[in-house]
Amino acid sequence: MIKKRLESIRQRKFVGVAELADEAAKILAESGLAQERGTVSDVPDERTVRYYLAEGLLSPAEDKQGTASVFGYRHLLQLLAVKKLQAEHLPIRKIRELVEGRELRELERLLGLEGGTTSKNEALSYLEKLLTKPAPASQPTSARSFNFSTLASSSVAPNAPSPSPRAQQSSSSGGAWERIELEPGLELHFQSNYQPPKDAKGLRRLAQAVMRLIETRGQR
Repeated sequence: MIKKRLESIRQRKFVGVAELADEAAKILAESGLAQERGTVSDVPDERTVRYYLAEGLLSPAEDKQGTASVFGYRHLLQLLAVKKLQAEHLPIRKIRELVEGRELRELERLLGLEGGTTSKNEALSYLEKLLTKPAPASQPTSARSFNFSTLASSSVAPNAPSPSPRAQQSSSSGGAWERIELEPGLELHFQSNYQPPKDAKGLRRLAQAVMRLIETRGQR
């Protein structure tokens, strides 16, 4: 249904921020997409669109009609993609990376209009990308790259902080606490005998939980 609606308005121009926001809101309402976080609106309004423009999440307007900016199909796809990725708990910087400069077909694929799987697992793909990317050369080999399936065998990074009393108690039954840097400013702490979910649904839930915590922390 959404695909047909988008095809019918592919050539349409939206005069003014309000018109673009209104069209996106209608499509999102029809899709049933909902935001779990109270700080993120289910549908965009004029203020939201202006914020996205300022943050580089939407391309600059195509033209001007009087004092009003003119937007097109690309802007609509970008706006829909931003809301979809927000629903997957991705941070703004990652959403910008995924949306900025993308071709129409890439944006359509991101929205799942071509039946691919990428759009369904964007949060998980992002987190797995962090977990599996090579460690910088300056890092000791113990802080090697890893993925969900190798968390349990990862080594303890040097100079790891001493676990809290509560963590020490847990260690007696749950294994020693270990840590590894995913990227600058982001570390993962886990017990040595931790076993990650093996099914795709469980991995997706884990990735979404981590992304939710990261973004919530960033809003404090």
